[in-house]
Amino acid sequence: MLLELAFALSFHSNIAALEKAQTKPHEFVFGNENEPETLDPHKVTGVPDNNIVVQIFEGLMRHGQDWVSLMPGQAENIPQPKDGGKLYVFKLRKGLKWSDGSPLTAKDFEWSWLRAMRADTMGPYSYWLTDNIVGAAEYSKNPTPENAAKVGVKALDERSLEVRLNKPVPFFLHLTAESVMFPAKKENVEKFGDQWTRPENMVSNGPYTLKEWSVQQNIVLKKNPQYWNAAEVNIEQVVALPLNDKQTAVNMFRQGRLDWTGHNGAPNALVPALKKDPNFRVEPAFITYFYRFNTTREPLNDARVRQALALAIDRNALVEKVTRGGEIPAISLVPPKTGDYVSPKGVVSGNFPEDLKKAKTLLAAYMKEKGLKSLRTLRLQYDTKELHKRIAQAIQEMWSKNLGITAEPFNQEWKVYLAAQRQMDFDISRSGWMGDYPDPATFLELFTSSSGNNHTGYASPNYDKLFERSSGEVDHDKRLKILETTEKLLLEDLPILPMFYYTNFGFVRPEVLGFTPNLVDRAYVMYFNKSNK
Repeated sequence: MLLELAFALSFHSNIAALEKAQTKPHEFVFGNENEPETLDPHKVTGVPDNNIVVQIFEGLMRHGQDWVSLMPGQAENIPQPKDGGKLYVFKLRKGLKWSDGSPLTAKDFEWSWLRAMRADTMGPYSYWLTDNIVGAAEYSKNPTPENAAKVGVKALDERSLEVRLNKPVPFFLHLTAESVMFPAKKENVEKFGDQWTRPENMVSNGPYTLKEWSVQQNIVLKKNPQYWNAAEVNIEQVVALPLNDKQTAVNMFRQGRLDWTGHNGAPNALVPALKKDPNFRVEPAFITYFYRFNTTREPLNDARVRQALALAIDRNALVEKVTRGGEIPAISLVPPKTGDYVSPKGVVSGNFPEDLKKAKTLLAAYMKEKGLKSLRTLRLQYDTKELHKRIAQAIQEMWSKNLGITAEPFNQEWKVYLAAQRQMDFDISRSGWMGDYPDPATFLELFTSSSGNNHTGYASPNYDKLFERSSGEVDHDKRLKILETTEKLLLEDLPILPMFYYTNFGFVRPEVLGFTPNLVDRAYVMYFNKSNK
């Protein structure tokens, strides 16, 4: 409380300094949490990567400022599906160009999507292609010219791209606005290999181009004059700073050195005090915070242990005493108000006293069956951030007090943490998921056995079949019922431990016009402008 009061007084005493120190009129500077792991659109997974990639590349579709609405991007209109929802023909805009001035055609999309499917470049979202597009799964395994010819992605001419799906995918158009379906220029990728994403080598097609990338210092983007809608892009330069320390981000905002503090750009403990400031915003988020269990390791390969660990968490105490950013306790994976979808209840009821009794019963049954007096120490990894540390310590204390289980939290630098998670080199791993499109499937698809974002070892044939059924169901209400059944199975098997649904919060300068809060807290800078005030 003393810290909050001192900060609030300090903040308001520096309003004059804030008004005098300004970022440049045609520049947008923001905090980007961590150094991006990659800027290859076919390989990105993290928020810091996507915050940059969506500025320098564009897909057939693009998001509106609110993220939920969909607009034509490189395509000139939104196509109507044919053949029962399994066929799309996209018509590209006339005169599209890469940032080097060379023509961009439907063939560039065809080559790029094939690249994103191949095992040698396959990223965490490649399954969107291999699971849904005709012939893509076989091509991914055996990328021969013969198999490429069978893939349902064809450039019919310079401006027409035909896409054939295995089944109707209700959210397919939203996928075409995401990074794995962005185009990459073949000549540059083949010439420079892994170095093609360096500023001196990169050619892109979005509203901005990569001007500078100084590791752990900044990423600078400049307006792309070749972009089809360049006349409507007002901000000339974008600067992203890898600000993992939220207090540093707030201080820089106070000094006039940031226009936006970035995703959750303030210390959680200060949010209650900062809410009074007119430049501080708190909004709902389409993001769930959870832990992943490595289900291939004992004792986490037994559902009873995972269930006991999930039941022994007091989520209300966690959000009220630890996170303090207005978060909502989570006992399901899919956030509330995801359209008209309603998550089912699983093992965890949300009534903590009752849940704890159940946890102790489950753990006792497991221990008796295995002839154990105690469990081994469970290692709990998290990426370097003060909030994650405090949550891990709180969870450690709850498991020790409530179940007598010892957990050992340890932090990893962002890229090391991501690599360990991908390689399943953990017992329990701090995780979170920001929805990629406004549909419950964006969360539930994570834990299919083919998902490149699973990272738990969980592979349930029943879960896979249910999700597959939902993907092919064209009746809206029936589809949601199948998805509810799918999530219920996940919440019983519990390869994950949902904790809370995020809120989005941070400072935005009043001079930034067009900054529309959205559920994923993403800044689409091409829509912004800055006033002279």
